[in-house]
Amino acid sequence: MQHCGIDLVDVARIRSAIEAQGERFLQRVFATDEIGYCAARRDPFPHYAARFAAKEALYKALPAGTLDALVWNEIAVQHGTDGKPEFGFHGATAARLAGWQLSLSLSHTRELAIAQVLAWRE
Repeated sequence: MQHCGIDLVDVARIRSAIEAQGERFLQRVFATDEIGYCAARRDPFPHYAARFAAKEALYKALPAGTLDALVWNEIAVQHGTDGKPEFGFHGATAARLAGWQLSLSLSHTRELAIAQVLAWRE
């Protein structure tokens, strides 16, 4: 059975959180490689927002109890060899999601970011 999650994020909300909380927010929510990727962009905030949306969509796509809690910085959105976005996991999250297949789609404008996740077990 496939499960689906989707999330829409206001870029201004993420910008405000980063401006208010700075490095504390970034370190809690994003993996180190995500921070590097986004910070290198001319306008990093839509990229941060898309990654935030991806993590929320992932949590929504998984059946209840799959993840006891969302450990934000153990989930990284990265680019696969084909350039498409995909998840990378670290720590306890990697162990909890072993055996899950995931498909991720991202899109953003300057104002909104959206992510959709399909999740299934083979």
